[in-house]
This record gives sequence, structure tokens and C-alpha cells, in this order.
Amino acid sequence: MADYTIDEGFNAQTGVHTRVHFEDGAIIHQKTFDAEPYLKAAEEARIASEGERWGDGKIIGTLPPLVYAEIQGIPDTDERDRRIMAFFRANPMFVKFSRALK
Repeated sequence: MADYTIDEGFNAQTGVHTRVHFEDGAIIHQKTFDAEPYLKAAEEARIASEGERWGDGKIIGTLPPLVYAEIQGIPDTDERDRRIMAFFRANPMFVKFSRALK
């Protein structure tokens, strides 16, 4: 059996590129995540919101799809909020409103 790859392409909404490899009789489903569009949008939002005050509905950042799915599975809202802020503290480049980390 020959080895080959099917490239399913890039999903711009999720930032995920999917490929299916057939190697040595095994099927390998490969998904890679491109964070660049998320990081660029977060940087632009940080610049645009610089100096703004807190307000209701302020978007403080963007969670990558896999992190979002993991956090949505947490039933306790307080724990979910703690995990979101922990992610943003560990990954400040995803923050859209810089005052959120102060």
C-alpha cells in the first residue's frame, strides 16, 4: 500500500488545517492550529482599546478553539472564569483589553 496524504485545507474560522495521512497501513488524522490571525486581531484590539475604561460587555480576549472547548466543559461558572483568566495570564498575546491583566 502506498503512502499518501489528503489535504482537507485550512478553515479560516477556526484556524485549523486538516490533513489525513495514510502511512504503513495506518490512518493519521493531523490537525494543526494557526494562531496568527487570533494574535493579530488581539494586538489590533489592544491598540484600539488603549486607555479605555472598563465597561459592561468588554471583550478581554480570544480563546483558541481547543481551549474554548475545554473551558466550556467546566460546569461551575466561577471555576470557568478562573481558568479563562489563568489562560490569559499565561498567554497575554491573546488578550484584547490590556487592563484585564492589571
